[in-house]
Amino acid sequence: MRIDGACNSACEDFVEPFHASHRGVLVGETTNGSSGQPYMFDFGNGMSFRVSTKRYYLPDGAPFEGVGIKPDVEVKPSLADWKTGRDPVLARALELAGQ
Repeated sequence: MRIDGACNSACEDFVEPFHASHRGVLVGETTNGSSGQPYMFDFGNGMSFRVSTKRYYLPDGAPFEGVGIKPDVEVKPSLADWKTGRDPVLARALELAGQ
């Protein structure tokens, strides 16, 4: 399963059971580490403030909020990969799947 820093909130809720049960291999980058339930205060001058309203932990007791879920196999695409349309995360996942 592909993960990266854009995975947060419901995405992390979906990914976490695969991580905890080892029923899937997570490939890519660490997730965002956000419950997706912040308290937001708007100062009314163009500035706002957000803070997490929940403290989540992973099933093993490790912190989650602000930390995220680490992949089993870390693969970080480079700018050159994006420019050339190459997807090293998908390539590594296919390699792991034996394809």
